[in-house]
Amino acid sequence: MAKNDQLLFLPEFRKFINASRTGRRLMPSGKKIRKTTIRQYEITCRLVAAFEKYTGESLEILLCARITPRQQEKTRKYWNKKYHQFLDFLYQHQKSYDNYAGAVLKHLKTFLRYLSVHKGLPVGDFYQSFRVPRESFTPVIISPEQLRFLIADKEFEQSLSPVLHKTKDLFIFGCTVGLRFQDLIQLKKTNLKVNGPETSLILNTRKTGTEVSIPLPPYALTALSRLKKNRAGYLLPGISGTNFNKQVKLLIKAAGWDYYHPKYRLKRGERVEIKTREGKTYRFYDHITAHTMRRTAITTLLMLGVDENAVRRISGHAPGSKEFYRYVVISQDYLNKKVSEAHRLLISPETAPI
Repeated sequence: MAKNDQLLFLPEFRKFINASRTGRRLMPSGKKIRKTTIRQYEITCRLVAAFEKYTGESLEILLCARITPRQQEKTRKYWNKKYHQFLDFLYQHQKSYDNYAGAVLKHLKTFLRYLSVHKGLPVGDFYQSFRVPRESFTPVIISPEQLRFLIADKEFEQSLSPVLHKTKDLFIFGCTVGLRFQDLIQLKKTNLKVNGPETSLILNTRKTGTEVSIPLPPYALTALSRLKKNRAGYLLPGISGTNFNKQVKLLIKAAGWDYYHPKYRLKRGERVEIKTREGKTYRFYDHITAHTMRRTAITTLLMLGVDENAVRRISGHAPGSKEFYRYVVISQDYLNKKVSEAHRLLISPETAPI
């Protein structure tokens, strides 16, 4: 096969990233590719560069137009070999788990599909046989009972330092409105709308652009009023996600929820326990982050019987969203437990009819 029938992978992948960044490549909806997605592409690009350095070979895209069956078989073997080498590199040298390896491979398949469909290059369809590792895990949330404790327990509230008191109010507010942390922290006073006795948040979410109206209950308004605003025009005080994650773990630990809660991930399909940096088993508070607020808000609404379409409207998830379906599964598990408890009460001697 002649050299002009080959393209170097990395330069073409960088062109793909640039096309995504500048708007020459768009989402199927016609919207620009999100900045977070472009950052993920850039990370994948660095991984491919590291892989090339590790193997000492540049990845090549072999063009398949007007090639013989023998050359076609050679191309298939080349992609199959590189696929397995790259997976080994991710698992052994990058210490990746299935969820991360799968995300990287999806980026590469998206890129090759872009070359084939949008650029019209005869790259073949061998990449379609790349098996993308999948992992389904249940995210940790704050239960309705735990959220109620944070909202209503005055003794606990009085025991907190000023910093953790502020963290608690922000956490409660976030667990109520269900916004992504970046959307939450960028709320402005103009997003607050008062209509008689009701107060709501009106905004367009950053990720989906969906217009959202979220009614605020009295306890959320109380938390909001206590948060000191030190940014002109903004509704909430400024804090980085990193600092908030540290503070909210201390808050949840102070609430007494420090029981063991191991963290597991799949690696080549096998369940592996992940330890903390200190080599210890995760406790419940270790799992709590800024994103827990969004997960908790969505799941709580579903647990309390709010219609899925209404919750999706608030959360900004698109119809058929796999991410949203995960919340539905969580709430169904909760409902199953409640139904099972009811059945046990029904047949227990203490509640049996006389």
